[in-house]
Amino acid sequence: MFPGYLDRVFNYSNYKFWQGRKSWCRKLIYQILCGCNIVFATTRTEFSYRRAYDFYSHLYTYTLSVLAPFRPDTWWEHKLSPILATIYATAALSRIPFPSLWPVVALALPALIVCASYVSLLNDLTDAKDDQASGKPARWPGKSRIYPPLLLAGCMAAGGAFLIAWRNDTLLFYAYLLCWLAFTLYSAPPFRLKARGIWGVLADASGAHLFPMLFAVVLVYHWTRTQAPAQWTILIALWSFAAGVRGILWHQIEDAGNDRKIGLRTFASLDGTKAAERLGLLTFLLEFAAFMAMLWLTRNALAVLFLVVYGLFALIRWRLLGVGLTVVKPGQASRMAMAEYYIVLYPLAYLLAASWQQPSALLLLLFHGVLFSRQALYLVHEVVTMLRKSGPKTAVFHP
Repeated sequence: MFPGYLDRVFNYSNYKFWQGRKSWCRKLIYQILCGCNIVFATTRTEFSYRRAYDFYSHLYTYTLSVLAPFRPDTWWEHKLSPILATIYATAALSRIPFPSLWPVVALALPALIVCASYVSLLNDLTDAKDDQASGKPARWPGKSRIYPPLLLAGCMAAGGAFLIAWRNDTLLFYAYLLCWLAFTLYSAPPFRLKARGIWGVLADASGAHLFPMLFAVVLVYHWTRTQAPAQWTILIALWSFAAGVRGILWHQIEDAGNDRKIGLRTFASLDGTKAAERLGLLTFLLEFAAFMAMLWLTRNALAVLFLVVYGLFALIRWRLLGVGLTVVKPGQASRMAMAEYYIVLYPLAYLLAASWQQPSALLLLLFHGVLFSRQALYLVHEVVTMLRKSGPKTAVFHP
């Protein structure tokens, strides 16, 4: 049935390359699908990346639906992919062989997934009244009241197991513990820093970015028994914290109207969206400066090249599709600056650079791509859309 579906999706064109190759092409693509969940489809005149994107999007959505109570769509790629990329960058800086990172990734992923799931559940529980007041749909319609607390208890038990395992490593133990504490203080009463202006911004940035990123870096050095350079750790802290501040300001500006309506005292609703935008711009300057210093320390020319390519891509996309980049001002036709780079190109740069001398790093690249490929496929889809919209007479750069 599945190969039959491929025969319907994969319409073979009159390209010379494809002529007479239907049987083995179908088998090859079937193997790629089974291993990587990627579909390549063709029409009679061109590659139909739209069909590939739609098919993969359905598969990806179905996979995430298993974790639906934990809202993985809000953190899966946006949080986990940059953290793994920082693990790769740390290995590149300290000349740690990339094959030795497998245990680090195998430990970091479940530990962070459990923590992120806890955060989502706790947020949903503590925001239930506010969501109802603002007219948002219920998180668990038709579910028993005991269902969310049971899931929350399961996450806490799993997190406690990790803490017990790392109790003899002070830095690792507290880096992981602070990930949990920061969001507990942010969401849970009587603290509920979310409703205490700037304190909520600081708590969210620490719990969502700063402490998870430091935890990942400490885990690399813990596992490989090497010493962490102080300047690298400081740069990681500055970059991740600034990115976290910008991320929560983006969400607060987006929800400012609802928050004012129900009297939720977030920073954006108390001080205004203009103040939040100004703070977001300042933190972006710090974030970008720290990130450039990280690239300079690791001497990764490919990451810099990808950054230039990303800037050109964003400019062309804005001219052709009307989709621009903004620092901290959400909108229907805007994307958060650097977010796509952090998810897709940041890890790709370090894995490709490492594979030049360590070909086994390509296996890590494949693994990363399977886990975090939705944003990459979406970027490919946008590139194809731009190519279709731009004709031979289209001027991308014009006055």
